[in-house]
Amino acid sequence: MTRLQRNLSGVLAAAALALAAGAGGGAARAAVDANSPAAYALRAPVALAADAPLQRAALPAEVLVRLQSPGYADLRLFNGAGQPVPMALAGVAAARAPEASVVLRAYPILGPAAVAGSAGLEGLSLRIEERRGQRVVQINTPGTAGAQGAPAAQVVRGALLDARALQQPAARMALDADLPAGQPVTFEVQASKDLKTWHPLAETVLYRADAAAGPAAPGRLGTEQIDLHRADLKGHYLRVTWGDAAVNLRGATLVTSHGDSPRERVSARVALPPLAHPRELVLALPFATPVAALTVTPAGSNVLIPVRVLGRDHREQPWSPLASAVVYRMAIGGQEQHSGPIDLGGASVREVKIEADAKTPGFAAAPEVALQFEPVQLVFLASGPGPFTLAAGLPSPPATASAYLPLASLIPGYQPGQENSLPLAQVDVARADLPGGPPAGGALVPAAAPSEGISTRSAVLWGVLLAGVGALAVMAWLLLRQTRRAGTQPADATTDAP
Repeated sequence: MTRLQRNLSGVLAAAALALAAGAGGGAARAAVDANSPAAYALRAPVALAADAPLQRAALPAEVLVRLQSPGYADLRLFNGAGQPVPMALAGVAAARAPEASVVLRAYPILGPAAVAGSAGLEGLSLRIEERRGQRVVQINTPGTAGAQGAPAAQVVRGALLDARALQQPAARMALDADLPAGQPVTFEVQASKDLKTWHPLAETVLYRADAAAGPAAPGRLGTEQIDLHRADLKGHYLRVTWGDAAVNLRGATLVTSHGDSPRERVSARVALPPLAHPRELVLALPFATPVAALTVTPAGSNVLIPVRVLGRDHREQPWSPLASAVVYRMAIGGQEQHSGPIDLGGASVREVKIEADAKTPGFAAAPEVALQFEPVQLVFLASGPGPFTLAAGLPSPPATASAYLPLASLIPGYQPGQENSLPLAQVDVARADLPGGPPAGGALVPAAAPSEGISTRSAVLWGVLLAGVGALAVMAWLLLRQTRRAGTQPADATTDAP
């Protein structure tokens, strides 16, 4: 090996050491035992429900604001022996909205016996009359009024329901009707605002068995509850028709509901840094949990500011827009009102910037900011001895496969939504193992201002790059030096004569 080769080998070895030093910090950070409770930033005791192997526990905000993985990879539940227990991650079902029942009286629609089927009601005229305190709906065909001779016999062709006072959407309807025996009857439900133009709403078929069929015969068959698909019937009439069948309809019961209530999100307050610029507020978030929404409430009174919300993972990335909204705080009718949450769509970012519109003075003081998370629950098997501890937050989340089992593997004979019926265990965050103890008034996110200067990641990358450039420069200098030395050596011009 020549001297130049030895020098080049030394330079390349130095560059390799520089690269190893740059990656060494990441390797040291990755050496965290995810199965050791002491490695986690938060450890909270869990109170189990009695006599239930399978249980669930809702994750409080104090846990969510310490996770360093957007997929909840740095979350474990340990038993008293320090062993992780089998667990699965699940969402929280939306709460069912309260329902109300409204009974509507049926007003008969009369028509001549010659009209056949509900289709014959199209194009007919309706006339509503008050007779001795009762409302009667008269239906006439185009040749009936003023016809010569005796009037045709009038029969009940359908019924009219007055649903104009309904305030909530109609979920379903049940008919209070007497059916003819042994005859399937098709009921058609239509809606109208003016008793002239009707649009179909629902349909069902009901059947009542003949009493002569014996005690084993079914009573009534068919779908008694007619699905109205949460139709908005405010200001509408309903028309129920059933063809030529001899039906006595006394009324109908409508069930109204707003549908499923939105899931209540988990909220955490934000401890803001001092406001450095009235139109710009930049926050560094100490967690990676996806954020569903945030609320911004300006300080003062009668304040309205259009804002943009942007996010990024680190300072080397450009800002990406997440949402735009108008935040306000004002007194209306003697009561203070403020803007609602700004939906971020579950963004997982490390830095958030709130920009006020340039056409406004911006924030006179730091606003009140709160973060909202979608509710999540941990489904687990309470195996092993107690007590049980929920641990969250690792300096470097594990890069291995997920520790969560599928719900179908954890719950025998699993049915969708079955996890929501399991007993609920309680996470006691008031007794959590935290420096200084948990904050009063709920979860508090210490969102500091991003530090200035070059980040550690950038410093390592720049160091590796400069080390490589230095190695190339030394190699070029050594090569040039040896080339010059070879050119200055005198040539041996003396030779022996023959």
